[in-house]
Amino acid sequence: MMMKQLRERFQPVHDAFLKSAPIQRMASGKMEIAEYRSILRQVFHHTRENPQLQAMATVHFRGRQRDMIRSFFSHAASEIGHDQLALNDFITLGGDATSVPYENPLPATSALLAYGFYQIYNLNHLGYLGYLFFLEFTPTQSGGLLMESLKAAGVPENAMTFLRDHTTIDQGHNKMMERYVDRLVTTQEDVDCIVYAMTTTGYLYQQMLAQAIEAAHLSVQTGWNWEELKADNLNPSDLSRRRTA
Repeated sequence: MMMKQLRERFQPVHDAFLKSAPIQRMASGKMEIAEYRSILRQVFHHTRENPQLQAMATVHFRGRQRDMIRSFFSHAASEIGHDQLALNDFITLGGDATSVPYENPLPATSALLAYGFYQIYNLNHLGYLGYLFFLEFTPTQSGGLLMESLKAAGVPENAMTFLRDHTTIDQGHNKMMERYVDRLVTTQEDVDCIVYAMTTTGYLYQQMLAQAIEAAHLSVQTGWNWEELKADNLNPSDLSRRRTA
């Protein structure tokens, strides 16, 4: 019953996402290669955090909710490496990925990431299911159409590994979502919280795509992510040498 309600309430969220300016541009077949490459750059930054974010959500599970920890960890583990798919597609489209893992994302990407953490830390942790619901159900419903539109715009199939993976493999993740909802969602308050989270995630994802498209036509400098640099014992001059080697 709860899953049926969530599916129904997801539809207007999904429809609004498809009508958004960045998705309309993608669906028109007129998206420029540089624009899609810029999107992939931000998708990398967003996707890199998702496995750890999903695992972190389980810290709040109590009682029978703990029965879902194994599934959550398995789901999170299956997301590991998806950031590399996005980066591979970025490279296939002519991008230089030398410094990408060590740069700050665009502000809209940081906002999308921050919302997931905020939902878990400060609000009902089950609202995270709305964040996850949007990310899992959107590509399975519309990914195939978007791939055809990108192909019409000149994006080669070997530069769509990220989108293809999420269009097909996320079918299994949809089944996992049904289990989460069945075992974890027990009240109308939970449902409302999840719907609000999927709505907010859809809006913020639109903003990330829109800013990425805009950045493709501007000289945008986001600065260095010093935590990532320090973790690999690097400094910017090391990256410059890698680029020219």
